Order: sequence, then structure tokens, then C-alpha cells
Amino acid sequence: MLNLRAAGNWLLAVSCVFLLVACDDKQTATSKPAGKPLEILSVAGIGPINAQTPFNLHELTTAFQGFNVDQRLNYSEGEKYPVIRVSKDLKPLLTINPDVKHEKIYSVMVHDNRIGNGLGHSIGVKFVDIYAYGQTEACAAGAEELSGKVLCYAPQTGNILYLFGGAWNGPSGSVPPKDVLADWQLEAIIWKPLAK
Repeated sequence: MLNLRAAGNWLLAVSCVFLLVACDDKQTATSKPAGKPLEILSVAGIGPINAQTPFNLHELTTAFQGFNVDQRLNYSEGEKYPVIRVSKDLKPLLTINPDVKHEKIYSVMVHDNRIGNGLGHSIGVKFVDIYAYGQTEACAAGAEELSGKVLCYAPQTGNILYLFGGAWNGPSGSVPPKDVLADWQLEAIIWKPLAK
């Protein structure tokens, strides 16, 4: 059973990491790609990335041969930290975030439908097409640059989050009611290694 307090803390932490890393990416695919996905996301990982994959540019470049893999510096409150981005044909597919020591992967953001989702949901689908009535997973409102967005656990997972965006005039920092969320679209998918 999902501990809602822990879920809320994890959602907030991932929200903070996401907003520090990927909010400048306005490029998202909104339809399923024609053909076979380049890699597949599952609870266990994304393509060659799993819970044992180190946050290391050389290792990730070797794992993603045929892709553009580069390391960038991002800034948060004056502090810099590295992220590794995986792209194909100049289009960002993944942003890989390190843990505090920059040794392990803390989370991975999927930006494009060329990364297939083993759960069957594509970027661009509506909230109502993912969650059955009354069966929504734990959700939290985004903060700061993600204000107005909502992060929800993917159905029956404890380590995959869906980022939804849409229009709502309600109070900042609140999750909209389900009838409003129904038409919001999936904008990105966030994977985090399962805790051991």
C-alpha cells in the first residue's frame, strides 16, 4: 500500500528536480511515433538505464550508442549541478538527474514518445484516458516553474510519475478537481529507481 505522506514527499522532491532540470524544454511530442520505439520505459528502467546504472557520462554514452549524449550544467539558487541529456536528431528524449553525490541516477525525465512507455500511455494523452473514474493515484501540485501543473503516480507504480498540464483558474499550489483534470494532457514522464 502506498504511504501517502511518503508519496507526497517523493512527488515534491521529484517536482523540484524536474523544475530545475526540464522546465526549459518546451518540446514534447503529442502523438505516438510511427514505427518501433527507440527504447522502452518500465518500472525497472528505461532501455539500458536501471537502478544500478551510475550517473557517468562515459557509461551513458556507451549505453546509448547512436544517440547524442551530453552533460550540461544547470543552476538552482546559485548552485550548479550536472545533468546528462540523451537526444536523437536534435530532439531531447531524456534528461538524467544525479543524486546528491553525483554518483547515481536520481531520476530520468522522458520528453518524447520515441521512448515507448511499457505502461501503454503516450505523451499527449488525456488524464481521463489513463485513470479510471475513482481510481486516480496520489497526485500533487507542481511548484514554482511547475505551478499550474500536476504530478501523479502512474497507475499501480511507486516509481513512475506523470506530469500533466492544462488550464485551470483555481488557487496556486492546489490539485484541480477530477472533472478539470480529465482533459489535461500528459506532458512528460518521470522515472526513479526503486528503493532497495
